[in-house]
Amino acid sequence: MKRNIRIILLLSILFIIYIYVVNITFLPKSILLIQGEKINLAFLLGISIKEEENTNPNIGEYQSKLLLQASNNANDVEIEEAGKVSLNLKLFNTIPIKEITVSVLPKTKVIPLGNAIGLKLYTEGVLIVGKSQIDGEKPYENTGIQEGDRIISINDEKIDSTEDLIETINRSKGKEIKVKYIRDDKEEITSIIPIETKDNQYKIGLWVRDASAGVGTATFYLPNTEEFACLGHGISDIDTEEIITIASGELVTTEIVSIQKGEKGKPRRNKRFNRR
Repeated sequence: MKRNIRIILLLSILFIIYIYVVNITFLPKSILLIQGEKINLAFLLGISIKEEENTNPNIGEYQSKLLLQASNNANDVEIEEAGKVSLNLKLFNTIPIKEITVSVLPKTKVIPLGNAIGLKLYTEGVLIVGKSQIDGEKPYENTGIQEGDRIISINDEKIDSTEDLIETINRSKGKEIKVKYIRDDKEEITSIIPIETKDNQYKIGLWVRDASAGVGTATFYLPNTEEFACLGHGISDIDTEEIITIASGELVTTEIVSIQKGEKGKPRRNKRFNRR
């Protein structure tokens, strides 16, 4: 009889331990809430929660107490302040068993859209998309500069557009210029001697582009901040077939007047470039 009681007692203890382990295992490591949402976590006897770290100064002492109160399942509490708090679960207020991070995001009004928009994207520097001879000469020859490189400065003057490039090269009056460019995210420097053309312009034989344009779809709009977002992907240059590094951009008015179905091997190509 005593043996049976011991077995039952042992099984009861093991069952209680199992319940504790399951309860702790199923608790999330992090909780994400929106301002005004309620947090409600139920715990077994012996498990307590203490705030380990207040990682956001916007959450004051009163707000932290609300989080602790809610986590202890005393009441359903609405969290009104944005921020983050780390809560440490302890067994019998001594043995650490788990940490839960509670993140409260600001309540934001989002307006879904779906409107067609036009995009004009400007590259960082000017992108080299081709080369050509100037009156039978190749000023870029043996300089190491290649298609796909981005010219970012000439004679230490920043180049943001093709207009900047034209003006800077013409000011050289045929004297050797120092060209700084980027290839594979590394800055390189070379020298080129511009050649004077018949119309008294100076050129270095490089075809360049400083912008790309297209259409897209605005996904949503935030009225409080006047920000918007578009679902998109990286843009490859049609000449170099490399992802364009974007420095800035702007929206333009767009109207979809027709849709042409694409065919494999026959993409539509729109080019915009200048030779300098």
